[in-house]
Amino acid sequence: MSNYKEDENQLNLLRNGGEAVWQQFYDKHRGPFRAFFMQYGRMSPEEAAGLLQDAMVVFHYNATTGKLAAPLQSNLKTYLIGIGKVLHRRKGGNTAGWDDQIPDEPVAPIADRIADQEAAAKMARALLDRIGEPCRSLLEMVYIKEFVMEAVAENLGLPSEGAARKRKFDCLQKMKELLK
Repeated sequence: MSNYKEDENQLNLLRNGGEAVWQQFYDKHRGPFRAFFMQYGRMSPEEAAGLLQDAMVVFHYNATTGKLAAPLQSNLKTYLIGIGKVLHRRKGGNTAGWDDQIPDEPVAPIADRIADQEAAAKMARALLDRIGEPCRSLLEMVYIKEFVMEAVAENLGLPSEGAARKRKFDCLQKMKELLK
């Protein structure tokens, strides 16, 4: 007795159905599949969409040839993502340490979050280029390399941690001015 009766019914529809049934299946699983690989595989939306296309080809073959048959050991979404993981590994991707939770969050919020992070990083790089030395070196040591203030003072030849903190404050004020 299978725990996946609904998925087995869906598989039978896919096996015997036409293009509309496959389109509905694709539309239903596109978001979770892409979200999973964007989150864990650090893929762009385009890369995840390409992997989905490849996974759907394999899934279609397995479903129509009978390689995938009842009783199912998992739901169809998990099976499709499993195919994606295998394909990703074959392309040289690392899947070690991935959480097997399939996100329910739609792709758009994940893509927006990634785009926001990239935009913020781009703006920070541009500000660091404009701020000049020695502020650039100091801020990179503090925020990128995560040096403690004692190490910052030593690297910049400042007399104390307090002097390094004061210089950091002055550099952040200069950066705020650049933002205006």
